[in-house]
Amino acid sequence: MRRSTILATLAILSLAALAVGSARAADSPLWLHVRVDEGSDDAKVVVNLPFSLIDKALPMIDIGGHIHDDSIDLNGHRLSYSEMRDLWLEVREGPDMAFVTVEERDESVRIWKENGFFHIRVRDRRDERVDVRMPLQVVDALLGTAGKFDFAAAVAALADNGEGELVSVQEDDESVRVWVDRNPEATVGGN
Repeated sequence: MRRSTILATLAILSLAALAVGSARAADSPLWLHVRVDEGSDDAKVVVNLPFSLIDKALPMIDIGGHIHDDSIDLNGHRLSYSEMRDLWLEVREGPDMAFVTVEERDESVRIWKENGFFHIRVRDRRDERVDVRMPLQVVDALLGTAGKFDFAAAVAALADNGEGELVSVQEDDESVRVWVDRNPEATVGGN
């Protein structure tokens, strides 16, 4: 997979992993699943975590210093909490619409808000596909009013939102999928 896709996916996975850590979510029967398939001859990894376990494991997660209490480092740029909150409030208050659409010869990108979700879709002419579907309430909670990212509130909002797919990345025979459901075990070959 291309480096930019992998970095974007890792940033999203890091946010999802950090977000899943509140005591409220610990009571939820929901599970966070991550499945990575590096192709037919390579590694397959499946992670099935109840929110309660993630709460306990959160202090052990090393995200490489990209996410801080008051900022996020993306592609060499540091975005502060207040900058992200201001941008988000503009997006949140706007109508359901496409905010960014890019059509190039080799790639298309669309970022939009619709029916309570923030979406990102990337299509590459070489069969690379990236889909992100994040409930608005999760981002609202993450960027609350505390002056720093509120991961506990974000996970509570994720638990309130219930089941659904969050991230899907596909390139050739390699894939990454992140979703929430009530099934305690997702296997390598299926859900």
